Amino acid sequence: MNENSRRLTIDYEQPLNERIRTFLRYEQLTDRFEFFAKQQRPFDTHSALLTLIEILNLVSRGDLKQELLKEIKRQINTLEQLAHRPKINSVKLNKVLSQHNLIFEQLHAFEGQLNEHLKNDVFVNSIRQRASIPGGTCGFDLPEYHHWLGQPSVERNATLNNWIEPFEIFQKGISQSLQLIRQSGQALKISAPKGFYSQTLNSDRPYQLIRINVESAYYPECSAGKQRFSLRFFEQAKLGQNPKQTNSDVEFKLTCCGF
Repeated sequence: MNENSRRLTIDYEQPLNERIRTFLRYEQLTDRFEFFAKQQRPFDTHSALLTLIEILNLVSRGDLKQELLKEIKRQINTLEQLAHRPKINSVKLNKVLSQHNLIFEQLHAFEGQLNEHLKNDVFVNSIRQRASIPGGTCGFDLPEYHHWLGQPSVERNATLNNWIEPFEIFQKGISQSLQLIRQSGQALKISAPKGFYSQTLNSDRPYQLIRINVESAYYPECSAGKQRFSLRFFEQAKLGQNPKQTNSDVEFKLTCCGF
């Protein structure tokens, strides 16, 4: 959220392809894990472990390594093409290119499946099997887990860090890729008459992400494809009531990102 002298605004992001959708989900999960893994209470450790299980479930659905390698390689090719343009900041470009090449080499050298180190972990799998049951990780269900949560926070956090360590190269690669994509667009001030806005995307540019910054009184619902997207801004008088599309003209900032 961003606060200025007039109003509070919230940032929203809409992916335009499945690869970026997966990257954003992975980024959110790792950010959440990192927060809870630094805390000291058993409930924080529990939240971190449940988030780790979500990460495991996400990476089990597809080949994240190959998708990330493809995206990093695509971005490297684009960066190399930019090097021939006049007035380009060669120092900054070479720094980003060097970081991308390093990530690509490290990813390429990574052997086995991303979740292999936890795939057959009896302790983690016992929690994973019970996590989908409401209250299924209570002490009487998993006394071994309850015992572990009672250990000093230093020991619990060290174990969490060991579990997440093999994922760090992927987190770094996704973070670098998304940063480059986010920085590729320029924020424009837009007005949505009666809460509706639509735009056709330039087919010559591979747009991957739409970013929307809007006053907190509204939130957008986005319908997006490769060639066109539309936004409808809703307002909700009270939580629990059905939201409705606003009749007001909504001022917002729009960034179409594609690198």
